[in-house]
Parts: sequence; structure tokens; C-alpha cells
Amino acid sequence: MKFFLAIAGMIAGLSAPVIAQQRPISRAPNTIQELFAFLGQCVSLPAGSEGSEITLRFSLNHIGVLRGKPLVAYSKLTGDQDTQRKFIAAALAALDKCTPVPMTEHFGKVAGQKMILWRIISPERRA
Repeated sequence: MKFFLAIAGMIAGLSAPVIAQQRPISRAPNTIQELFAFLGQCVSLPAGSEGSEITLRFSLNHIGVLRGKPLVAYSKLTGDQDTQRKFIAAALAALDKCTPVPMTEHFGKVAGQKMILWRIISPERRA
């Protein structure tokens, strides 16, 4: 099921909120907003997780490879235990699926020195 994602990110204290729709990004990310849009295209959230959110903390090296394991910095989970596990797994799978990130050389030098916080929110179901 495709969801619109509200993704907010932060690198070293600089906030960069982005609203992203799952759609192909055809070029290498060159800004933090483009990075979150690129990552957002890899997210497929499970049905029944409406209202859940998670913030992943991770870093990338200068060529976009994930350094170590991402950490869950924050989560607010809805639904039963199985749905909650699937939501967390979907967020981690999105990061795994989209890395290494094909960043531009300039952005790679900047992002490669920062800790990244990526917030994924499953929107509320509208009646």
C-alpha cells in the first residue's frame, strides 16, 4: 500500500522538514531535502500502521554507504504487536534498500561528516 510520507530530517541540529510522495528520484541527492526524498521512495509501510512514527539515527560515509547499524531514536507505534514490528521492519528495510545512496561528490563530503535523523510518519487514516 502506498502512503504519502511526512518526513522530517535533521543533520547536526539543522532541521529540514520535507513532505515526500513515493516517486522515483532520477538524480543523485545533492541536498538534505533530496536525500530524504530519495530515502522516502524506498518506504512501503504496512496497512494498519496509521499514526505510527519512527526516527532513525544513522550516518553515511562520503560515498553514501551506511556506517554501522541505524538506531531507533524515537518511536510512537500504533496497532497490535505484529503491526508494530512490521512498521519498524519496514523503516529499517527502506534504509537498507536505499543504501548506498548515490550522492554527489560535494554533498557526500558534507553528509559523510554528520549524524542523520530521519523521521518517518504513517499518516492518520481519513474517514
